[in-house]
Amino acid sequence: MTAIYSVMIVDDEVGVRTSIKAKINWEAAGFQIVLEASNGEEALRLLGEHPLPDLIISDIRMPVMDGIAFMQACKEAYPHIRTVVLSGYSDFEYMKSAIRFGVKDYLLKPVVRSELAELMAKIAAELEEDRHRNQEKQRDLKKSEELVRVAQEQLLLQLVKSEWLSLPAVKERLHQLQMSALAADDLQAQFVTVEMRVPTGRLEAWSERKDLLNLAFQLLGRETALKWNHIYCFPDVSQPSMIFFLVRLDGSRTGSGFTDRFVRELKRDIKRYLRLHCVVGIGERIHGLKQLKNGYASSMLAWSQGTVEEGHADGARRTMDLTNAFTPETERKLVHALESLDMRSFSQHLQKVFTADRDTPMFAFTFLTFRIILLLYAIVQKFEAGDSLKQYLWNCQMTVRSHESREQVLEQLHELAQLVMDEVRKTRFSNGQQLGEAIRIYVDEHYSYELTLSFLAEMFHLNETYLSGLFKQTAGMTFSDYVTKLRLTKAARLLEENELKLTDIATLVGYSSSSYFSTAFKKFYGISPKEYRDKCARS
Repeated sequence: MTAIYSVMIVDDEVGVRTSIKAKINWEAAGFQIVLEASNGEEALRLLGEHPLPDLIISDIRMPVMDGIAFMQACKEAYPHIRTVVLSGYSDFEYMKSAIRFGVKDYLLKPVVRSELAELMAKIAAELEEDRHRNQEKQRDLKKSEELVRVAQEQLLLQLVKSEWLSLPAVKERLHQLQMSALAADDLQAQFVTVEMRVPTGRLEAWSERKDLLNLAFQLLGRETALKWNHIYCFPDVSQPSMIFFLVRLDGSRTGSGFTDRFVRELKRDIKRYLRLHCVVGIGERIHGLKQLKNGYASSMLAWSQGTVEEGHADGARRTMDLTNAFTPETERKLVHALESLDMRSFSQHLQKVFTADRDTPMFAFTFLTFRIILLLYAIVQKFEAGDSLKQYLWNCQMTVRSHESREQVLEQLHELAQLVMDEVRKTRFSNGQQLGEAIRIYVDEHYSYELTLSFLAEMFHLNETYLSGLFKQTAGMTFSDYVTKLRLTKAARLLEENELKLTDIATLVGYSSSSYFSTAFKKFYGISPKEYRDKCARS
C-alpha cells in the first residue's frame, strides 16, 4: 500500500484506543493514526485545529458529546470525511441514527483483529478509488478551464481587432464564456499592452531560442494575471513578443492605481524570472463595451510612446474624451465606404474625424490614426487579403509618430485606404472563388455565434440568395449544414477526449443549451453525445 490515509480515533476509554492502535500494522494497511480524542466535543475542536483526517473511527457512547451528536456535527461541517462506528450489541437504536448521518461501516466491541484488518483493506481501496476519481475530476476541471480560457482569449482578440457581429451577439457570447461582467452597461476598464525586449547580445548565439522566450513570456503573463481578480489576458499569435490585458475596474479599483500595481508586479516578474526588459502602455479608461476598441487602441498608442527606461506610458492620464471623436457609428460609416469602394465617402468621413482644429493635441490625432489603421486591418482580415498587407499596416501604425506633419499622416491614411480597397475589389469581383473562401473562413472563425445568412449578406454586401448559392458552391454544402457540421465535428473531438461535461462542450461550440446540443448531435451522428463518448472509450 503506497498511499497513507490519516485516521482519527474517538473513544472515552484510553484502553480501547490503545487496543485499536495495537490490533494491526496500520502503516502496512495504508493508514496513519494522527489524532485521538476522548469525546465528540474534543474531536470537533481537534478537527478545527489540524488538517482533516481521511477516516474517523468513533465510539457511540461517550460523555460530554456522544458519537451520534458528533457524527451529526461532522456531516454538516465535514461531509466528505469517512466514519466508522464502534458499537456494542445493545446499540441497535444508536446504529439506526448513525446510518441517517451517512455512516456505512461499523465495528463491534471488542474489536476483532481480523475484522479490523478486513474493514481497513476495504476502506483503503475505496479511499484510493475516491482519490483517483477526484484527481480525474480535477484534470477534467483544469482541461475545461483551459479550453474556456482559450475561447475567452480568442473572443477578446476578435473584439478589439475584427468587425463585430452585433452588440447583443457579443454580450451573449461573453455570458456563455463566463465573462458576464464585461457585458454590463456600467463596465469600466483599461487595456494594458506589454512588449518584451531582449537585451542586446542575449540571443546572438542562440537566435532560435526566441520562440521559447516568447512562449515563456506569454505563460508568465497569463500566470501573473491569474493572481489578480478581474484581469483578462490575451495574446496575439501575429505578435508573439507582445501580450495584452483587459483590466476591469469597479468601485474598489478606480483610477489607474489598481492597474499600476498590476503592471509593477508584471514587470518585476518578467525581470526576475526571464531577465528581460519590457515596454508597457496603459490605455484610456473606457466606459461600456462599445468603447472596447478605443481602449485597446489607446493602450497601443501609449505603448508606442513608451520606452524601457520610462517603464510605461499611461494614456489614462490624458484629459480629452477620445470616444466622442470615434464612435461605433463613425466606424460603421468608414467601413461601409471602404467596402463599397467609395473613396469620396471615405474622405468625407475622415475629414469629420480629423477636424481642422490645429489645436487638437497630438496624442488625440495619433490615437485617431491608430483607430483608422485598426479598422483597415479588420477589413483586410475579413476579406482574407493576405499577410503582407496586414504586416504593412502594422508597420505603418508603428511609424505614425515619425511623420513631420499631420497632412503627411492623412495622406498616408488615404494611400492605405486605397490599398485596402484594391484588395477588397479583387476579392469581391473575382470569379466568386476568393469571396466565397473569405466568407467560409469567416464562418470558421465565428461559428460559435448565432450566424445567419442575412447577417453575412449584410456584412459582405451581397444578395442573400446569391450568397447562399456562392457558399454552397465553395463549401460543397448549404450554409446551415456547414455550420452544423463544423460545430458537431468540433464537439465530437471534445467528446473523444472524454474530459469535459456536456454543458461545457455545448458552450464551447456555440449551443445555448446542452439539451439543444444533444438533440442536434443525435440527429447528426445517430447516437447521443453520451453514447458517442462511451463508444469512443470502449474502442
